[in-house]
Formats: sequence, C-alpha cells, structure tokens
Amino acid sequence: MSTAEVYPPERDQAKGLPSALELRLADLAETVTRLEDRVALLEGRAPERADPASAVAIERPRPTPEAPATADLPNPVRWMGLIGRTCLILGGATFIRALVDAGTVHRGWGVALGLAFAITWALLADRARQPLDAAFHALASILIAYPLLVESTARFGILEPGLAAFLLLAVTCLHGAVAWRRNLQPIIWLATLASLGSGFALMTSRRAIEPFLLVFLALGLGSLWVTYGRRWHGLRWPTALAANLGVLILTSLAAWPGGLPAAYRGISPGRATAFALALVVLYLGSFALRMLQRQRVVNAFEKIQSLLVLLVGFGGAFRVALATGSGAGVLGTGAAVAGLGCYATALRFAKDQEETRANFNFFTFLALILVLLGGAILLPQPVFGPLAAALGLGLMAAGLHLRRIVLFIQSALFLGVGAAASGLLSWSFRAFFVAGGASASLPLPGLLCLGLLTGAVAWFLLRRPSDATTRRLRPLILGLGAVAATGAGALAVRTLSAALSPGAPQADLLAALRTGVLSLLAIAMAWFGRRVPILELRWLVYPVLIVTALKFLFEDLAVGRPLTLFLGFMCFGATLMLAPRLLKAPAPKGGGDDLNASIPEVDS
Repeated sequence: MSTAEVYPPERDQAKGLPSALELRLADLAETVTRLEDRVALLEGRAPERADPASAVAIERPRPTPEAPATADLPNPVRWMGLIGRTCLILGGATFIRALVDAGTVHRGWGVALGLAFAITWALLADRARQPLDAAFHALASILIAYPLLVESTARFGILEPGLAAFLLLAVTCLHGAVAWRRNLQPIIWLATLASLGSGFALMTSRRAIEPFLLVFLALGLGSLWVTYGRRWHGLRWPTALAANLGVLILTSLAAWPGGLPAAYRGISPGRATAFALALVVLYLGSFALRMLQRQRVVNAFEKIQSLLVLLVGFGGAFRVALATGSGAGVLGTGAAVAGLGCYATALRFAKDQEETRANFNFFTFLALILVLLGGAILLPQPVFGPLAAALGLGLMAAGLHLRRIVLFIQSALFLGVGAAASGLLSWSFRAFFVAGGASASLPLPGLLCLGLLTGAVAWFLLRRPSDATTRRLRPLILGLGAVAATGAGALAVRTLSAALSPGAPQADLLAALRTGVLSLLAIAMAWFGRRVPILELRWLVYPVLIVTALKFLFEDLAVGRPLTLFLGFMCFGATLMLAPRLLKAPAPKGGGDDLNASIPEVDS
C-alpha cells in the first residue's frame, strides 16, 4: 500500500461539506503522492500509486447556485443601492414635512416627529452590520436633523434659542457617539461642521449669543478630549476657532461703546466675562491635565490655542471690565493665581529631559504672561514694579539652580518690566539727558528695583555657569548691566548735584557731573571687562564713550564755565587714555574664563 493512500475518517455525505481537517488531510495526501512519483522516476522504475480519486475520497466544496451575498456585488451596484436607500429615508422626512404644511400634523409635533425620525436612523447606524451601511444611515440622519433645527428655530420660531441649543448639542453628541463606536471619521466631521454652521446661523438670526456659545464651548472641549483618544487631531481646530469667535463676538458686544446695541439687550456683562474666563480655564486646564497625566510634549495646536484664548478670553474679559468699570480686581487676582499655578505645573517638568523640555518652557512662559497681566491690573505701578523685580531675582536664582536658559530670559523680562513700572528708567533718563536733571530724588520703588537689578547681575557674575552658556546669555546680562549702571550713575549725578548745589542745580555744574559720571562708568566697564573678558564689556565701553563725547560737545561746551570745562576736559581726556588701555591689557592670571568652571553647562 502506498503511503499516499490515506483514508480520511468516514462521514455521512448528507451532512454537508467536509471539515477543515479533512481538507487539510487531502492536501497532505496529494503532496506525499507527488513526492513518491519523483522518487520512483529517479530510481528508474515506474511509479506505483493508487488512484487519488479512490485513495482520498474527499469532496471539494463547490459553489452553489444560490444568490451571492451583498458584499460580493460590484461596488457601483452597492453604492447605488445605499444612495437609493438614503433617498428613501429623505423621502420619509419630506413626507413628514408635507403633513405639517398641510395642517394634518401640528408644527410642534412635526418637529418632534422629524427629530425622532432622524434619531432613529442614527441609532440604526450604530446597529448596522457593515461600516458603509452605518455611514449612509448616519449621513441621512445628519441631513434631516440640522436643517430641521435651523428652520424650526429661525424661520418658524417653534423652538426657543435655549431649547434649540440643547437639541443641537444633543443631536451632535449622538452623531459623535455613533461615529466613535463605528470609527467613522467623516461622519463626525460632517456632524461637527453642520452643528457649528447651524449654531452660527441661529445665533445671528435669533440674536442669541450665549446659548449657542455654550454649545461651542462644549463641542470644543469634547472634541479636544475625543481627539486625544481617537487621534482625530484635525477636529479640534474648527471647534476651537468657533469657541474663540463666539467669545470674541460676545465680549465685543458687551463692551460696545455707548452701551449694548438694541438687538442684544439681553446680554449681561457679568455672563460675558464668565464665558470669556471659561474659555481660558477650560482649554488651559485641559492642556495642563493632559500633559501631566501622559507626560506628553506640547504640540502646535496647544501653543496656538493657548495664545488665542489669552488674547480672546482674557483680553475680552478685560475689555468688558474696562467698559463697565467693575471686575478688574477679580480679573487681575485670577490671572495672578493662574500664573503661579502655571509655575507650579512647570515644576513637574523641571527635570531636564528632551521630551519634557518643551513643556517646561511652555508653562513658564504662560505663567510669565499671566503674572505680568494680573499684576499690572491688580496692583498700582509703584507696588507692581518692585514685586516684578523681586520675581526676576528669584528666577535668576532658579535659573542658576535648575540650569535652564528659559529662566534667565524670564528673569531679564521681569527685571526690565520692574525697572519700567517703578519709574527707574524714566528717572535715569531725566537725570542724564534732560535740562535741569531729575526734579526729585529717585522714589523708593525705583531704588528697590535698582538694588534688585544690581543684585541679580552680581549673583549671575558670581555664580555664572560655563562659558558656552554665558556666551548665549551675554546680550541679556549686558542689557541688565547697562540698565543697572545707568541707574547707579543717575543716582550718583542726582546725589552729587544736590550736595554741591542745594535747590535748583546749576546747568554748568550738572553738565560737568554728568561727564564725570559717564567717564567713570566707561573706565569701570573697561576694568571689569578685563577681569571677566567673556562678558565682552568692550561692547558697552565704546558706546558710552561716544555718548559722553556727544554730550560734552552739545551740553558742556554750550553751558560750561572755564572751571567746569576744565573738569570736563580732564575727565573725558583721562577716560580716552585709560579705557582703551584697560581693554587691551591681558586678563589677570586665574581670572576670567576659569571662573566657576566647575558648574556644568546650562541646557535650554
């Protein structure tokens, strides 16, 4: 008996097709038979084999003459059938409309019947076997529901704006749930765009902003979290833009010059402010929560939308507060608290890692904007200036500890804002360049800011990081140093002028004092630049010399007396001799580049 004569288990022919095991045995028997034939030919003998038909009595399944399944139909035929079914569904909705127009069915009941008809097909789409069937059923539901809501609300006035907004949100959520369960991305796009378009149409036709803005906020927040799970990232852009536009319209009307327009008397400034702040809180809170949960990197949408919600939401709330004259204090407090919260959130990403560095930068700059806005709104300028400078000093210390360049940048911004808010910059300019000098002594807030600014610069120079990082931060440190030196020089001019000339300062004496102080500043910068050559203070020495020369020509020579001109010439001439020589002299041994060389490089 040949090894190919493998007989499968007996079975009843009336029981139907063979099992998969029997088919596998038949294939194995045919393979063995072919191998025996090849071996016999190689040995020079005729192959001895049984008839496969008698050895393997297995019947192959043959196609039956029954009607083929729907899936086996050609694609055009199936598509035409689905389109025809959709037309029948729309015909049913049109029949309901005809009954309403004929007066057979009351308009209110007709709206309810039409919505029930659309919801039914949405539910049938969820239960459909094939995804294409589900998509066409959902499409028919969309084509019925949204035009029905718009027409019944805007044209016939059957639905009030609040009820229409609720039904619009409910229908959109239903279509979104069906699209989510059946993974139908085109359906959720159609439903979302139809909902947004219907909302704006009803908002303009019924002059009702707040109900439909609530729908936009809900859709924006929902699409944001849905796209995190399903990765339908493009869906969050139109919903976010709709929410931003709705808040912009509402706050613009609430802050309308001369009062609210006649058609929008129902708008409340308090509710407008609440909607604007809700836009900020919902989006920024969602971004922070998601990044903290998943430790994921901030993306382009989150950056752009954060900027937009601050401009539209916080800016709109501030416009309403200015127009109504109330609420600015609460707004400033909320912004300041939110900024401190952003700094606390940034600490979760303080560990320097490539995947979390962008999150740290994002939250720190967000905190910078919120704290500056909140402080400027909440506090008077003489109080806000020193507080901003104190925050700048703290961020300088944090930057040296955490080794993050972004903290140095923020420190410079806070210190600059503090110097401007406290009046230090304007007072220093008057002391040096305005005729008659500063009319009064430097106020206490400006003096505090000058001390904090000088302390921040000195702290950086004493604890500065590696040379490569210091080179990257050189423009910031030079700018802060220039402001500090200008403030200190202006303070010296004012003090000496008050001591030498009580009352109104004499013009010639004031000019000589200014020349002497500027000359001393140039010499000090040249000497300090030789001690710490990496800061390249020679970049400041020559501009100071040029300013001193111009001031001497146009002020000292114009108002000076022989004695004051003698002092001016002596000071300026000595500076021209000493400053270039100090800059060209070699640095002292052990100074300059090796300072704090053990501190590792700061990462961005």
